[in-house]
Formats: sequence, structure tokens, C-alpha cells
Amino acid sequence: MPTTIENRKLDMKDFHKADLIIYGIKLPWDKPSDLIRMLGQQAATSTTMTPASTKLTLKKGTGQLPGALSETFVVDSYWQNLTDDLYLGLKRVVREGLKVGIWRFDFNGKRDDPEAPGQFVVPATFAQAYPNGMPDTEAVNNVLHSNITYNVDGESQEGVTKQAELDPAIYKVGLQMYDFAHNTDFGGTADPQLSPMDQYMQAHGTTTNTNSSAPKA
Repeated sequence: MPTTIENRKLDMKDFHKADLIIYGIKLPWDKPSDLIRMLGQQAATSTTMTPASTKLTLKKGTGQLPGALSETFVVDSYWQNLTDDLYLGLKRVVREGLKVGIWRFDFNGKRDDPEAPGQFVVPATFAQAYPNGMPDTEAVNNVLHSNITYNVDGESQEGVTKQAELDPAIYKVGLQMYDFAHNTDFGGTADPQLSPMDQYMQAHGTTTNTNSSAPKA
């Protein structure tokens, strides 16, 4: 008897793995040429897409009219010493009410790129979003991490991202509002800012630490 969906035994290969969902980010002061970088080291992540509805009172009952969608990306990120600039950058974004560019990559759907032999393409969802805060979870015997909800401005858009647009950390370590964006479509709208430590070291004529959060020139 031929194997069909109905009679074959299912295993884990038949399902999308949540471990292969990776989030990328660009900050407003990143250069347009900068690559999309990994949003921390992800733990649990999720999305919401909730349509609003309006009640319409009729003589014989109540009807419902569909309204606008409300979307969020929820990312629980663990911070490494080498990503201090991202950690501090997100704090600045929250303080100043700025938007970030955020990508949700589904590496379950990664494919070889027919236009670039040896490279891949990956399906992605892009949005510009406001983080709802920068909470620090400081549990004893654990590492510092932040569970952040990114409230999507407008609607997210589906598209495809090329390997050349990604910081290698996205696939090595982890595995515009109405238009899908590539790495060159976001960044360059705000100035970089030194961390307090880098400002102090610079003011006193000392070179910065190798784990410095100072933006690269």
C-alpha cells in the first residue's frame, strides 16, 4: 500500500521546529549597509496577530465587523558580553521612543539560492516595531536576559532574505512599515552613541575594552 499522510507514522521531521525560528534586528543608527544581526541568544519566542472587531447592533441580533490587526513579536533574549552595544542600544530605543527593524526568520524553510551557488535564502517576516520596555531578569544562578514584546507599527510583511544580508551569528549561533525590507532598507536615521564606560575611557585618553559597546567606525 502506498504511503500517504493518513497511513504513515509521523515523526519530528514532519513538524516545523521552534528551535529554527531566529529573530534578527537593526537599530535606527545602524548603517544601511550593516548586516541584520541576531537579537541576543533567543530562548522562548512567539508572535500574536489579533484582529479587532466592532459590534453592529441589528434589529434581530448583533453582527461583527472585522477591524485592524494588532501584531507583536515576543522575544526572550540572553545577552552576551560581546553584544553590550545591542543591549544598551535597545535601552536607548525605549527611552527615546524609536522603532527598530525586526525580522523573524524561519530556518525550517531554508533553501539553496539558485542565483548564488553555495548560499541560501530563508523565508522571513519583517516589521518595524516599538519595544514595550527593557526588563532585566536577574535570577540567581542564571544569566541576564530580557523578555521583550515588540509592538508592530503597521503590518508585518512576508519576504525572502539572502544569506549575504545576515550576520553569520544568525545562522551559525542560532542554528519599511508596509513593505518587506532588506538590510540596506533600514538604518542611518540616528547617530551612534557611546556607552558611559566608553565615554569615560575616551575622555581619559584610554583605549576601550575589547568588549566595548562603542560602535565601530
